[in-house]
Amino acid sequence: MAFATPTGLNNIPTAETIDHRTVAAQFFTSFGGANQFAASGPGKTSQWAGFKTGWDFKPLHLEWGLDSAMGTGYSGPLLFQTKARIQSWEDGMFALGVAGVALTDTKRASDPFTYAMLYHDFHVVRLHAGYGLQTHGNSFLFGIDRTWKVLERNFNLNADIVQSRNTHGLISSVGAKYFLSKHIVLESWFNFPDRDRTSWIAKINYVFTF
Repeated sequence: MAFATPTGLNNIPTAETIDHRTVAAQFFTSFGGANQFAASGPGKTSQWAGFKTGWDFKPLHLEWGLDSAMGTGYSGPLLFQTKARIQSWEDGMFALGVAGVALTDTKRASDPFTYAMLYHDFHVVRLHAGYGLQTHGNSFLFGIDRTWKVLERNFNLNADIVQSRNTHGLISSVGAKYFLSKHIVLESWFNFPDRDRTSWIAKINYVFTF
């Protein structure tokens, strides 16, 4: 399951979208075992770069973005993602999206990942649940997160779980995001598959509005 990165937790998209006319330019690196970003192969470091942006057409909110593996080893393909959400009820939302649509190197890319997600903010924690469709990669998607203030900046702890190996396996993860400044968000998480080695993703986001 390899896909361009929509707004989400660690390994799952969520029903949230990035803010109107806001861009998040991203650079992230995969270390350790196999995961959806290990483009150079298990045990090898892989680098990715991309961006996502949002547009609001109330009541519909749209997001789209591009990213690609870069550097040594395997580079590309260029992957496209988009999703649309609505504020379905107070403190809740619903979204439909597709990720991993290859614009280049289509023969080498995985099939697109189509998903539906629900979200509800219980104010103590936020819960996320949905389902994704992909050739030999269908998956239930579950997540939980909560945000606190640390040094007057948002600090988010989160966890998620997805199915793998064509619904026969599970990958759980735990991660954190810290809003270092108005424009810089640091993000990292660990993946714990039921098979294979643990992997680690480190990401930096540069966020601006136009």
